[in-house]
Formats: sequence, structure tokens, C-alpha cells
Amino acid sequence: MTKIIDHILNTTVLLTLTFFAIPKLLGKPRSVSGFEQFERVLGLDADFFRLFTGISELGMAVLILIFSISGNKVVGKLAFVLLLVTMIAALGLEFFARSEPKIVLVGIAITLAIISIYKLQTVQLIDQSYRT
Repeated sequence: MTKIIDHILNTTVLLTLTFFAIPKLLGKPRSVSGFEQFERVLGLDADFFRLFTGISELGMAVLILIFSISGNKVVGKLAFVLLLVTMIAALGLEFFARSEPKIVLVGIAITLAIISIYKLQTVQLIDQSYRT
């Protein structure tokens, strides 16, 4: 049962990251306008930040896919640490860089952060079981 839950969580995160990365990389108007808000507050070039974020999300999705297929714990830890840090940053941006936080994005970021913490704990527990 745990393996099924792990596969469902991995797939959910992978699909979510890909779903949000593609519009950023394609420069969809809604994505562009969101990053223009960040540019005004942060002073970062909106296009650079949008592309960087999209590439980062796609990279995390690839790492999670590799982890799902290979079971490589180092890759899994790296992927889920990056995901956790990214979601914490996303929450910070939602609350401090947007004029009004988008509740749906806040909920998704919180959910992905919780999944990341869970996955990091399960990967750690698996490592400890091999040592004893």
C-alpha cells in the first residue's frame, strides 16, 4: 500500500510541476502577467525569472521521474528538498510580492510542501532501515 501511495504522490507532483512549468516556458499571457507583478516588487527581469522558474520546475519533475523509476534515494532527496525550498519561496512570493495572494496557488504550494516533507521523511526512514 505504501508503494501505491508513493507512486500516486510522485505522479501528482510530477504532473503538477509540468502543468505549471509549460505555460511559463511557452510565455503564456497569464504567466507573463504574473511574473510582471514580481518584477515590479523584486526588481528582477520578469522574462528571466519566468523562464528560470519554468526550467526549475521542469528539472524537478525530471528528478522526480528519475527517482520514481530508479529508486535512487540521493536523487529523491535532492528532488524533494528542491521542491520544498521552491514551495516555501512560492508562498513568500504569493504573500509578499503579489498585491493579493491567489488562494488556489497558496493551497497548491502548501500541498506540495507537505508532500515534500512526507517524501523526505519516508526516504530517510528507508535509508535508516538499511543501516540496522
